[in-house]
Amino acid sequence: MKKLFFILLLVGAFASCKTSEANYRAAYERTIASREDAEKEENTIYGGARRQPSQSYMMNGADTVCINVKRVSPLVEDGKVKPEMKQLMLVVGQFKQKFNAQSLRDRVVQNGYPGAFVVQTGEPYYYVVADSYDNISQAAAALEEIRKKAPIVMKDPVPFILRDPRN
Repeated sequence: MKKLFFILLLVGAFASCKTSEANYRAAYERTIASREDAEKEENTIYGGARRQPSQSYMMNGADTVCINVKRVSPLVEDGKVKPEMKQLMLVVGQFKQKFNAQSLRDRVVQNGYPGAFVVQTGEPYYYVVADSYDNISQAAAALEEIRKKAPIVMKDPVPFILRDPRN
């Protein structure tokens, strides 16, 4: 009798663990709801503030140059060498999707900036860097040149100079 009771208990336990369409549907709906909550937060002032780099200023002779400061790391792609990030970077695009950043980087390379590369933030958010520089005078001159020349279509807030606080 005890064996029969134990077997029925096991069968009942396994029968209750079966997946069903209702279970899949409930899990799917929870996933969609959590994704929508994350997107809602991203579109609030808090999401925007988290994405925004802080700003600082550097002296370039008698001029003051605005510098955006944000922790970034180079996007290393399969089979490519890690790009050299100098102290200051000239950013010409910013994206939430890596594919879009890589596409713009390819267009920037074709338009005369062979050292262009992509960096990413922790969110992740992707910045397309046309070139990087060791000092503010080089970076400021490059910023003015790219604003005048505009080899690609750029929308505000780009172009700008970016500095990783770790450099």
